[in-house]
Amino acid sequence: MYTFFLVLGFILFLQSLLSFGAALRFARYALRQLPQRTNRYQPKAVVIVPCKGLEHDFEENIRPLFVQDYRDYEIIFVTESQNDPAHAALTQLIQSHSHRPAWLVVAGEARGCGQKIHNLCAAIDMLNAIDRRAEVLVFADSDARPTKHWLADLVAPLGDKRIGATTGFRWYLPVNNRFASILLSVWNASALSLLGERSGFAWGGATAVRRENFDKLNIQGRWRGAVSDDYVLTATVHEAGQRIKFIPSCLVASHSDANLGELLEFTTRQMRITRVYSPRVWQATCLSHSLYNLTFWGSLLWLIVKGMQGQTSLTLTVLLCGIFLLGAATGLARATVASYLLRADRAQVQKSRWAFALLSPLVSLVYLYNVIASAIGKRIVWRGIGYEMISPRETVIWQRPQPSATPDRAARSQRPRKASVRSSSQNR
Repeated sequence: MYTFFLVLGFILFLQSLLSFGAALRFARYALRQLPQRTNRYQPKAVVIVPCKGLEHDFEENIRPLFVQDYRDYEIIFVTESQNDPAHAALTQLIQSHSHRPAWLVVAGEARGCGQKIHNLCAAIDMLNAIDRRAEVLVFADSDARPTKHWLADLVAPLGDKRIGATTGFRWYLPVNNRFASILLSVWNASALSLLGERSGFAWGGATAVRRENFDKLNIQGRWRGAVSDDYVLTATVHEAGQRIKFIPSCLVASHSDANLGELLEFTTRQMRITRVYSPRVWQATCLSHSLYNLTFWGSLLWLIVKGMQGQTSLTLTVLLCGIFLLGAATGLARATVASYLLRADRAQVQKSRWAFALLSPLVSLVYLYNVIASAIGKRIVWRGIGYEMISPRETVIWQRPQPSATPDRAARSQRPRKASVRSSSQNR
C-alpha cells in the first residue's frame, strides 16, 4: 500500500506542478495584456442580454451596460414573458436611461432548446429585421457587473479577422462571506488556466463576435436544439480554425450568496452540461480529480493510521506537503491576478485570498462529487426549467415552474418613447 501511494504521490506532484505552471502562464498573459484605448476598432455593436428572474443586485449589474465608454451601440434585453420579474425592472431601467437606445423583447416559451438560447435567437431575429448597420454582436449575462470599458475592450481585438470571438470570464465575489460562496469562487476560478491568447472556450456571459462571422458560421442554426450557448459557439469557432481570445480586462465580478445546496446544484449542472457538450473535458476532469482525491486523502488517511501505530514515512509526508503547497501557490496566483484586474473590488478579492491558499483539497472533493453526480442521467434544472439533454443538438423540456402568460405567439418588444416593433417568437 505504501508503494502504491508513493507512486500516485509522485504522479500527483507532477500534475500539481503542471497546474502551477498553467496558473503562472495565465498570470503572465493577463498582466501583460494592458488595453490600448486609443485609435482602436470600434464599429457599431449590439449588446444582447437574456434575463430570467431577479438575481442578487440585478439593477446594479444592468446599469453599467447603459453607460459604456463606446461610441455607437444599442442594447437588446430579452425575457421569456412579461410576467418575469426582470421585465418590469428592465422597463424602468430603459426609461431612466433614455439616452441609450435599448429594446425589451418578450421571446415566449422555448420548445426543444434552452430558454436562454431561445431568447438569444429572438433578439437576433429582431435585430435582423430592424438594423443592418450593427457589425458586432456582444452577449452578456445579467448576473455579472461590467466596468465602463468592458464593451470597448471586448470588441477591439475583433479588428483582427483571425480572431473568431473574444471572451471575458466571471469572478465570483462572496456575499456576507458565506463559506459555500467562498468555495464556489475557488471552484470557478480553476477554469482561468484554460484562458489566454487561444482560449479553450468562450464564456457566454461576456462574448463578442463579428456579425458577418456569426452568420457565416451559422451559429444561430447550430444553437437550435441546444441548451449551452457558449459550448456550441466555442465548438463552432474552433471547427472553423479560428481562435478565441480572452480579454483579461473583461473579467467581471459576479456576486454570489450561495448555500451548500445551491453550490452543489450549480457545479453539478455545469459538469453535466460539460459531459454532454465536451466529453473530453469531462473525462479529463474526472481523471484529474479522481487521482487527486485518491492520492491526497488516501495518503493522508494512511499516514494518520500508521502514525497511530508509531510508524512514519518522511517521503510521502514531504510529497503531500509539496502537493498542498503547489495547490496553494496556484490558487494565490489566480487570486492575485483577479485582485489586479478587478480594481473596484480589490479589497473584497484580497479578503478571500486565504481560501485560494487553503481550500484546493476541498474544491477537488466538490469536483469529484460533481463528476460522479453528473455521470448519472442527462437532466438539469436551470432557472426553474427542467431540461433533458438527449444530445448536443436535441433537448427535451420536462419541467416548467408555471405557464408563461404571453398574449399571442408573436414576441413583443418595446423601446423608450413608445416606439415598437414585432418579431417572431415561433419555436426554435
